[in-house]
Amino acid sequence: MNIVLYTPVYYTSPGTQSRVNLIRESLEMTGYKTTIVTGRESQLQNVYHTLGKKLLTKEITWKIIGKMIFKSIYRQKPKNVILFLDVSASAIPYLKKHDINTILSIEDLTPEYKNYDQKASEKFYQILAKYAEQADAIISSGYTLSEQLKRIGLRTIPVPVGLKPYVSLKEALARSPPPIILHAGQLNIQRQLDVILSLARRYKLMVHNFGKLASNLNHPNIIKYRELTPEKAMRIIKHAHIGLVIEYKKTYSLNRLYFHTSMLQPIIAEGEGPWIKEAHHLEIRLHPLEAIEKIAENYEQHVKECAQTQKKLSIPHIHKPLLNLLQ
Repeated sequence: MNIVLYTPVYYTSPGTQSRVNLIRESLEMTGYKTTIVTGRESQLQNVYHTLGKKLLTKEITWKIIGKMIFKSIYRQKPKNVILFLDVSASAIPYLKKHDINTILSIEDLTPEYKNYDQKASEKFYQILAKYAEQADAIISSGYTLSEQLKRIGLRTIPVPVGLKPYVSLKEALARSPPPIILHAGQLNIQRQLDVILSLARRYKLMVHNFGKLASNLNHPNIIKYRELTPEKAMRIIKHAHIGLVIEYKKTYSLNRLYFHTSMLQPIIAEGEGPWIKEAHHLEIRLHPLEAIEKIAENYEQHVKECAQTQKKLSIPHIHKPLLNLLQ
């Protein structure tokens, strides 16, 4: 069985790309053939980021986008499609007219991500619900998001992002002191830089050289790295002992939680948002900044705890609810 995976953003969104790639790998590990279809990223990005609030709250826009998406997908003559992102629900009516089995995967909610006002948010959700309920099934990237979607009338099945184990327990325990802390996220707000520079007074850090403020971060204890894919970065960053997450956006799922767990790096976290609740659902333990010394002193214990979580969140096991839908 061939399954088309459609996303309007792939190359321009590392988080979405990771989600799509992991689901694709789970499908192929269990015997399915897959094809990734991407949208006209530059055009859709312009609608989404520049004019989204004005256009995405009008049903005529959804109809236009839906037809564009449908045409991209239908060239593949698929029997099964997984659509990623909430706005991709616009294609569902057109796909169903051709008896194409359609699963919608929602990763975040656009009105929250883009800070729509209440009136605009309600209009967006009305249109989303109208289109999404025509899908054969709706999945979400996590438990906390599924709870939120239930509030707007959409019943969804949580299918967490998941991970591939990159580091074994033996490799993690072979890391030599002193501790190195890894920040793998974008650097876009000053509070991130402040936290990292504060830690750099006492510890060595590896920092992803990406984001609009990345060039502002300089310190002798900070090593910057930049690779196009996580796999290429792995040879550098897998030697770090501890993961650092600094996030204040209202996002439901953070790929970095899975990323650090895949490398068996205990996570220290600073910030706010529903991703903290999601980490609790996933049994990913988040430590406060001041816990670094305690983690270093009891490193074997913390890494073994991470290993148990890594096993639970590994693909294809973590994607079983989606695989069940396709049987």
